[in-house]
Amino acid sequence: MMRIGLIPLDERPANTRDPALIAAAAGVTLVLPPSHLLSRQRQPADCAGLAAWLEGVAPTLDGVVVACEQLSYGGLIAARISDEPAETVIQRLAVARRLRQRFPRLTIYGFSVITRVSNANDAVEEPLYWATYGEAIYRWSQALDQAQQGKVSVKLLAEAQQQVPADLRHDVLRRRLRNHLFNLAALHLLNDGVFDLLVLSSDDTSPFGLPSREKRWLDSWAGLLPACERLLMYPGADEVGSVLVMRMALARTGLQPVVTVQYAPAADRHNVAAFEDGPVTLTVERQLAAAGCRLAAAAEEADLWLGVNAPVARRAEWNPIDGPREQQIRYAAVRELVWQAAAAMRAGQTVALADVAYPNGADPLLIGLMAAQLELPKLAAYGGWNTAGNTIGGVIAQACAGLLGGEQHRIAQERLLLHRLVEDYGYQHLARRELRQWLQAAYGQPELTAELIPLAAARVEQSLNNTIATLPGFASRWQLLPGSVTFPWQRTFEVDFTLQYCAEEGR
Repeated sequence: MMRIGLIPLDERPANTRDPALIAAAAGVTLVLPPSHLLSRQRQPADCAGLAAWLEGVAPTLDGVVVACEQLSYGGLIAARISDEPAETVIQRLAVARRLRQRFPRLTIYGFSVITRVSNANDAVEEPLYWATYGEAIYRWSQALDQAQQGKVSVKLLAEAQQQVPADLRHDVLRRRLRNHLFNLAALHLLNDGVFDLLVLSSDDTSPFGLPSREKRWLDSWAGLLPACERLLMYPGADEVGSVLVMRMALARTGLQPVVTVQYAPAADRHNVAAFEDGPVTLTVERQLAAAGCRLAAAAEEADLWLGVNAPVARRAEWNPIDGPREQQIRYAAVRELVWQAAAAMRAGQTVALADVAYPNGADPLLIGLMAAQLELPKLAAYGGWNTAGNTIGGVIAQACAGLLGGEQHRIAQERLLLHRLVEDYGYQHLARRELRQWLQAAYGQPELTAELIPLAAARVEQSLNNTIATLPGFASRWQLLPGSVTFPWQRTFEVDFTLQYCAEEGR
């Protein structure tokens, strides 16, 4: 069995559990570092311990996927908030060069993130001053880039700049310079042949801003280097580990899946999703390329049929005010997409659905039509979480896992599919909203505290089991392992749980 090592971007389930579930569905053994070496939200990882672990386990691996932030900064958040100098974090990348020298046949993929500029007065994942100045910093970042491109006046830039204290502006730029030097160092490793592939992804991006400016700088260097054909740059973060694990597995088997794509509504394929910098068609093309797949030519027979529930123009989460109106407008097109998916399944094709109408949760219109029209357990993949890039990359990785694993790993594939349905619809769309309303009504706040977590977990467990009971083909066969619901960062945004196959218990 193929063995692939992964140093994840951080310790959250999206970066650890998801790639493990996807690897299991493909029949691949994923080797993760011991959890005590990884980051813990704002507490950085044991970087020296990770390097030692990587060098120790490398002889047993066919390949390794390395999140450079975890290895060098100690995690994604540490890359944003730590004060270590550039030379310190760059030096920690040297372990990759040692691996290449010691194990020249080991496949090494690296990925690094172009630091975001979050548009929220929220410091959970940012420097502490973001709680007060986050939205102002975002506007200043946008204005800086727009002014440089002649899109706004110097006066508007000055007005945006005045909203952020000078010392904080300097700190933002100091951290961005360090991030840029770090990404240049990763590019240098690619150029030297240390990395077989490098992904420089951009987290929560937009067409303008300091991150977009940094991408242009990096892209200009990449265009000058012969290694540019092994460099991928696109919006993404939490899905990259899963996608690269599947790319590595596909490459080692010599398989390059051919994919045909359908969008609904068709005109909305030109929409730019929230946190993306181009139309959703470009997002799909980038994620297919990252996974090692290619788009089918006009009349070419495809290995995978991918349906995309395209982004609504509003570029925001579903809500009970706009959602019903949007459903009326989109109903016929989404119904037709599901009918096409059903026809493709009846014809024996591998079928996947990427639900990116809304960020951070499923579209209830699509879920209802899927439950009514599809034999859900036979669907190869579904996703509707976080950004469009997260979802589309994750769905492609799931579907590729099914192509690799075949019927031999059917239960693992079903577990993966149900996990996405339960998390993206049952939690992100249903339970999370209800949980926050309950917290506000009962305790005067919409977020968790340490004391409230056990009560919230029990409430969510019941809700998610209720969701499973509404999904044809899964009800009575699966349930949550009792007591398995957790909130990885002690907030309502993320959830984790374990699914239990009831047939294994003789039920």
